[in-house]
Amino acid sequence: MTKSGAMIKVANNFECFISDKVYNEAVIEGKSRLYEDAFQIEDLIKKGKLSVIKTKKNVKSENILRNWRHIGEGERSTLHLFFNIRANVIVSDDQAFLNLLYRNNIAFIIPSDLIVKLFKLKILDKEESLSALKRIKDYIRESNYLKAKEKVT
Repeated sequence: MTKSGAMIKVANNFECFISDKVYNEAVIEGKSRLYEDAFQIEDLIKKGKLSVIKTKKNVKSENILRNWRHIGEGERSTLHLFFNIRANVIVSDDQAFLNLLYRNNIAFIIPSDLIVKLFKLKILDKEESLSALKRIKDYIRESNYLKAKEKVT
């Protein structure tokens, strides 16, 4: 979502959390590689718009993850966090993780659909929505991009 430029709007309108492992991957490692979105995420955290929560293992997550060995540490910690804080939804673009979420009936939304939702909620206007979609076009499936663009226009 950070690459879309709409993350600030998400953070201003919804409670947003990341796990400590995602923070380490996205911010600490990202800053060492000079990834622009690492600095944006860090700024949201400093402004209190995005909370970092230390992940505790969760039995339900452990049972689900037992059969999904190829899921990364950031995604694993996100699933634990989801159950620990009783979150409403997970935002992700990782296809393997999305498959896990789908097969286990766990609420999720992909970035392109979140941008459409922001448009429908009038958090983003048409121009902002199309611009956000264009910024992530190279990072998402073309079919998701086209479907989202159609819903905004």
